[in-house]
Amino acid sequence: MSEVFAISTSGPSATVEAMDALRAGKHVVLLSTGVTLAEEAELKQQASERGLLLLGPGCGTSIVDEEGFGIWNSVRRGPIGIVCTTGSGVQELSCLVDEVGISHAFGVGPRDLSQKIGGAETLSVLKFLTVDDKTRVIIVAARVPTTTIARKVIDTVKGTGKPAVVCFLGAGSWVKFPKGVVPAATLEEAAAHAISIVKKRKLGEMVFAFPPDQIRKIAESEYSRFGYGQRYIRGLYSGGMLCTEAQVILRKLVGPARSNIPLEPRLRLPDTRSSRGHACVDMGVPDLSGGNHPAVDLCPRRERLLKEAKDWEAAVVVLDVVLGHGAHPNPAEELARVVEEAKQIADRGGGYLSVVASIVGTSRDPQNLSFQCEKLEKAGIIVMSSNAQASRMAALIATNGDAWKKMSL
Repeated sequence: MSEVFAISTSGPSATVEAMDALRAGKHVVLLSTGVTLAEEAELKQQASERGLLLLGPGCGTSIVDEEGFGIWNSVRRGPIGIVCTTGSGVQELSCLVDEVGISHAFGVGPRDLSQKIGGAETLSVLKFLTVDDKTRVIIVAARVPTTTIARKVIDTVKGTGKPAVVCFLGAGSWVKFPKGVVPAATLEEAAAHAISIVKKRKLGEMVFAFPPDQIRKIAESEYSRFGYGQRYIRGLYSGGMLCTEAQVILRKLVGPARSNIPLEPRLRLPDTRSSRGHACVDMGVPDLSGGNHPAVDLCPRRERLLKEAKDWEAAVVVLDVVLGHGAHPNPAEELARVVEEAKQIADRGGGYLSVVASIVGTSRDPQNLSFQCEKLEKAGIIVMSSNAQASRMAALIATNGDAWKKMSL
């Protein structure tokens, strides 16, 4: 594979540097933002014509030939190739398939499947994975694109000739999948399908990693302490893909959730700084993050969590805790302190705040996965094994167990 050139500068200089690298025959990982849609289209066209990859702009995570870019996890080497529009999606998928490992994990940028870009880099990466001997199974994941882009991607996936799983979060029945391309409703389901293909085994139950009786007891212990009127879920996420996955799951179990990146325009939060009803908030958007990645700078999320604790209707707060190279060195330490304070606020108001978290990481990440888990649990946080399972647990708690009726157990 050609040399990979990473660019972290923003604005016009990033476009110039990327074009120079492409002309020099180098693959480009464009970590930076501030590149216009027109510039992105031109860069990706130039990369395609040269048979090169241009990942980004806004490439939060990529792992190419075991070299990580952005915020990335220490994942086993294996046969699964991942293509995803966002860094949080790349991280969640690569960690969920860690038992078998990845060949490469490509973050193509959040706008790649837009109508203007047309999936240019997704198609280029799929072409690369088609001829890559190390890749035996492919996962493609993104928020659901338009019909034409979805069909183009699915047709290209089918053309690779390799078993593949496609997860278009929020997709309806209008998205048709040919034989050999497996649809998945969530990132967790996509990972499970890919592992089952690699291991040649039947797909197992994925609702929870723990026995149903244990889950019931945990949920009942939480909702039995609620005060009058507590009923809403508030998700505070480091990544847009995890925020979207949560909305997909909650829509089925508790009804639509409002968001600053909603599944439907009518569900957009009027004010991104204030939750209403069930709400899932992507803390990575510029007006909330202050320009810093929420997996690195936890201050905005800490402040938002304390604000949610003061809302007497808030019942459950859901968090993703992102580990990996480039992430906060000890996120559990910071989050545990603020959760303890938030629980005290709710208690003084006559209620109880339930907090559920998932950790995006592996046992080989520098933050020490087991330590992070223990620290969170000591603060009274329920730690689940995936973002999807954290969302289901939140639904069970917020509905006083009624969400069981909508789950297949």
